[in-house]
Amino acid sequence: MKNVCLKPFLSAEWGIRDDKFMTTQLGAIIEFTTIGVSHVMLDFVIKDHPVTFAIRFNDESWKIASVKDQQLVFNVPSELTRVYVMLCSAGTNSEMLWQDTVVVTSMFVDQGEVSQITYEKPYVTFVGDSISAGEDMAIDGNHPEVSYPMLVAESLGKPLNRIAYGGTGLTTHAPFQNPTAIEALWHVAENVERRRVETDLVIINYGTNDFNYGATVSSFAFGLRIYLLELIKRFHSAKMILMIPFNGAFRTVFQNEVARFDNFIIMETNSWLISTDKVHPSSDEHQQIAKQILKGI
Repeated sequence: MKNVCLKPFLSAEWGIRDDKFMTTQLGAIIEFTTIGVSHVMLDFVIKDHPVTFAIRFNDESWKIASVKDQQLVFNVPSELTRVYVMLCSAGTNSEMLWQDTVVVTSMFVDQGEVSQITYEKPYVTFVGDSISAGEDMAIDGNHPEVSYPMLVAESLGKPLNRIAYGGTGLTTHAPFQNPTAIEALWHVAENVERRRVETDLVIINYGTNDFNYGATVSSFAFGLRIYLLELIKRFHSAKMILMIPFNGAFRTVFQNEVARFDNFIIMETNSWLISTDKVHPSSDEHQQIAKQILKGI
């Protein structure tokens, strides 16, 4: 087995500390093209919780694989293969994962060559909570690989930049405060800088957790105003779209606060027929959300 340099194959959701690559983001990707490779092995440093990845070869269906004994091992099916490896679950909630990161240390192949996948278009960035992260989409759990951010990015032919953590919001009423929405914009783990990428489209979906856990109109208005200023600082040259939560929460607040700026567009979601009797949309609903976003942009 020969060692392959990992850095060129890591998405923007991976950060670097002490020469190790780490992430706290469901949907973080390792992607590359292989020629003549039959066998791939990725080495991890993971604390005592189960970690799974979704793997796809070329345009085939995604398959779920688990890290076992600190390794993810899989066979490559063809001579020329485009490989996607996406973090699917980490056996813990996002607040705990923020502290106990998923760390990948090395990659080995048996033979052949591995090359970087390059994109000519800027990134599309999705920001939000567990809905944008692709959590609890089906009976078997998380599926960021077929969540609406991934579906939209692939339809646009753009690389995906995802900043989304379950339980987070724009007020202290949200159940998880690590990371805060603002901290997540700049860091991928505690004291680990998030890599900046060129993005021309940012789609934001926040407010569901704030509403569900009792945030008042005034507290959400203040949190949203501060967050909009931070978004301008972070993505000042991009088109930014704020999605109204699927349950219609804080619609008037969004309209009033966005009117203060010239940088944002509101995307109404009330006609999308997304069920509001549960927090997390299903896989089928994620497909519907993706279609509606593509219509609206």
